[in-house]
This record gives sequence, structure tokens and C-alpha cells, in this order.
Amino acid sequence: MEYAAEVLNRIVAFASAHDGIEAVIQTGSRARNQRVDRFSDLDIELVGPAVPALAGDDGWAAPLGDQLVSIHLANEEDDAPDWPTYLVVLAGGRKIDLTLAGPERITRMIDGGLDALYQRGYLVLLDKAGVTADLPTPTGPPTGARPTESEFVSNQREFWFEATQIPIYIARGDLWPAHLRLEELRSLLLAVLEWHARSLRADPVDTWHNGHHIDEWLAPAYHGRFPELFALYTRQDLTRALHATTELYAHAVAEIAASHPLPDLGLLPAVTEHISRVLQPYTAVQ
Repeated sequence: MEYAAEVLNRIVAFASAHDGIEAVIQTGSRARNQRVDRFSDLDIELVGPAVPALAGDDGWAAPLGDQLVSIHLANEEDDAPDWPTYLVVLAGGRKIDLTLAGPERITRMIDGGLDALYQRGYLVLLDKAGVTADLPTPTGPPTGARPTESEFVSNQREFWFEATQIPIYIARGDLWPAHLRLEELRSLLLAVLEWHARSLRADPVDTWHNGHHIDEWLAPAYHGRFPELFALYTRQDLTRALHATTELYAHAVAEIAASHPLPDLGLLPAVTEHISRVLQPYTAVQ
């Protein structure tokens, strides 16, 4: 695997020679010097008036090293300018996440404060014209807050709706989409578990993203139940995992609602009855 320092040197050299790039900023674990191991990727932002035009073109990245594979992703944030991402895995296995941003990437944070990514920590590797000079100093990861009533209810409605549809796919023997919709349930469950950690712990807690380090920030009583949430490719095991997921979700929602003035829709009994009614002929069938 390529040495991270060598790849960084190539990136900075490339940006230094490119008139349309004003700054190179590193984020992620390496910028914070936390949780860095030999697999840690490089999270880099190229900032400048000509940078967004690099999107969709593989040729410009040749100086960074021989590539194994790369992909271009559009920015999915509705309220942000189009700052696409270029993801590269070099031939030796080192991954680089390159955000291709215009100058407003920096000016927005100078005017309105650091976003969650920069708040965790950043390093300015190159600044040709001092455009980053007024960026605020990061103060550490955001610890989040408990959900609003609207967010809490919306999550529950979507979860229980999806939970009513999965047994129909299982009953049809259409197991691939059943698995996909079970994954949607786990995504909604994860949001609730993040709220649970923020709402019920006395100390501020960093819930990271996508379940990273969940064993560190979630109440230990939940850890042993995670294996139950994943299923084999059979009707019977999908049904088991569906019940385990709905039960854990209902438990977490109830604990949050009991500690804060937030509504618990209490739909577990009715949805469980629905699941059993749909799947009763198949519960003993592989």
C-alpha cells in the first residue's frame, strides 16, 4: 500500500502547479491524528475556482499515482453548491477521497461557522493566497441533540410502514427485496440508536456516522442484540431477523419517549400481529 505521506506530497505538488487550485485541506482521521492505522484513507479537499470543472475527468489525477479504480459522485446535499467527490483507490490499495470545491466552500464557513466535518478537525496543507486564514478553529466533534418531535414521529412512521411490507415479500418468496427493505429498517433503527445515546447519556457523546464505533457510544445492553438483526437468505431467518429488528427498535423508542416529552406510536403489537398473519403459512418453511 502506498505511503500516505508520499501520496500527500504528490497531491500538494499537483495543486501547487495548478493555477485554478487555491488551497488543499485535509480532513478525516489523519487530520485529527486519531484512529489512524495503515488502512486509513486520505480525505482531501481541493478548493479553487477551477476545481469543480475537474469532476468527471480521470486524466487530471494521473500525477497522484497509478489507479486501481475510481468513481465520481455528485454532491447529494440539497442546500449546498455542487461540490462533487472523486474517490480513488491507487494501485497499491491506498484510498483517496477528493472533494472538488469552489472558493465558496471556504467563504461559507468563514461567514457561518465550520460544518460538522471541519469541526472535527482539519489541516491546511496548501494555501496560495491566504483564503483559509479566517477559518475558525475547530473545537471538536459535534455531539448532536435529541430529535425534534417531528423527526421522532417521522422516523417511527417510516419504520413501521416498511416493517409491514417486508413480510409480504417474504411470503412471496421474493427474498432479495425483502433483504433490501430490512436494511432500510436497520438504517432507521440506527438513527434512533444515535438519538438514544445522545438523549439518555449524561455526558456529551459523539455518535460518528454509519454506525462507526457503535460499541463505544451505545449503551452496552444493546450490543449483544446486533447479530439478531441480520438474516440468512431464507424465509424463516428473514422472519426471525424482522421480529428482532422491530423489537429492538420499539425498545429504544420507548426508552427515549420515557425520558423526554416525545411520542411513542406504540405500533409493535399491531405490526407484529400483521407480520404473523401474513407469514403464518410459511413460518415452518425454509
